[in-house]
Amino acid sequence: MKKLVRSSVALLLALVLCFGMTACQPADPTGSTGGLDLPTTPGGETSPTMPQGGDFLANVEGLPETLSNPNIKIVYWYNEKQYAYDTSKQDTVYDPILEAIPYFEEKYGGEVEVIYAEWNDQLSTVISLQQSDDAPDLFEVYDETLYNVILSGVAQPLDDYITDKDMSYYPIDKSTFQWEGSTYAIPLKPYAFYIMFNRDLFDLEGLKAPDEMFRDGEWNWDTFRDVCKKLTKTVDGEVTQYAYGSWEDTILSFMYANGGSLLNVDTATGTVTSNLSAVNTQNTLNYLIDLKDTFVYGNDMYGWFDNGNLAMIRGKEFPVELPFDVGMVPFPTGDDYEGKNLVVYPQGMAVPTRAKNPEGAVAFMRIVNELQQVVGNAKEAARIGQENYDMIYADDVKLVYNYDKGLNDIGTVIATIVNYIRDGVPAATINANMESQIQSEIDLRYGK
Repeated sequence: MKKLVRSSVALLLALVLCFGMTACQPADPTGSTGGLDLPTTPGGETSPTMPQGGDFLANVEGLPETLSNPNIKIVYWYNEKQYAYDTSKQDTVYDPILEAIPYFEEKYGGEVEVIYAEWNDQLSTVISLQQSDDAPDLFEVYDETLYNVILSGVAQPLDDYITDKDMSYYPIDKSTFQWEGSTYAIPLKPYAFYIMFNRDLFDLEGLKAPDEMFRDGEWNWDTFRDVCKKLTKTVDGEVTQYAYGSWEDTILSFMYANGGSLLNVDTATGTVTSNLSAVNTQNTLNYLIDLKDTFVYGNDMYGWFDNGNLAMIRGKEFPVELPFDVGMVPFPTGDDYEGKNLVVYPQGMAVPTRAKNPEGAVAFMRIVNELQQVVGNAKEAARIGQENYDMIYADDVKLVYNYDKGLNDIGTVIATIVNYIRDGVPAATINANMESQIQSEIDLRYGK
């Protein structure tokens, strides 16, 4: 029987909240799921696209037949009871971490203990358990925490336990999860950042839909600028309709889609520098300044979008129930970049330094990532629509990303830059004003 433990501990390392809840999604399209048989999981539930016939675990590469220790402990943000409720309401909800538990327990005869911690409490929970000599075996890391847990000694190198297969389920550079040659996390499926748009507003203005432009290779800064200008409406100087809404960190997504980033992180040498002065990053800032009057940031975006007065939004997730038709599209490709690109958010699972069962943790992750491939693909395709799924994961679409939010006060850094953008401050001036602040944050987190 799995245990559910709720923990509440003091924050022991400086963290910044993640900008949103993660979701595990598949990397490679598998086509339609219609007409497939539904084999059962160890718990007896039917599961779409499970391998037909034979033992599912027999298909998991590198999975050991036995473990000397069949028990593992996971610190995780998704409450099992909440997950049960979510899946009962929406059958396309899928979390391979939680779904892998019965497979692991059946094969090895042990117990997977899930210690629930709210998203921003995961790291402090791990640290507290380690200090009490009760370290877990797995916990989730992401752009704001990964390099912090490496440099502070919270996570251990995994090179003695992992294989190339463990790091190659998704088209994400292995170096993202490394530091000075050692690997510290096993990737999960990257989370796709997409723009949801009000198709009716585009039709009303006689504009080509963004997803059609993306498929035709026309979704770039020029076309995005054009629709932003045309879809922003004012009456007597007051904005009555905005073109695009998102959280403030959307400026990073525009940087990535232009080949830029906030920081330049070289994990091979362990060096970090500000990338704000780079040409493609500066061009991104000036581009966003040009569109500043067409954007709305923060929670207000939801009201604008739901009321039909916002054309595009990053922050709405499928499925939605709205009085207008919606579509989805990746971020537009910048002037300094090329091709069709999908901005994604890499994430992984790390093993604490005092974990009692790193071998079991790695075996568990092999089941997780195989489940994402054979079940998660179909689940996500059903959630966002097969046509959308095939569009964003097409062979000619490249995943773009950057792990550049590992600063103690990243929220303030981003908010300050956005305030400069709103005020129309030129990119060169933004860089000059922010250089010392960013460098101070880098020194604080990574050392001089």
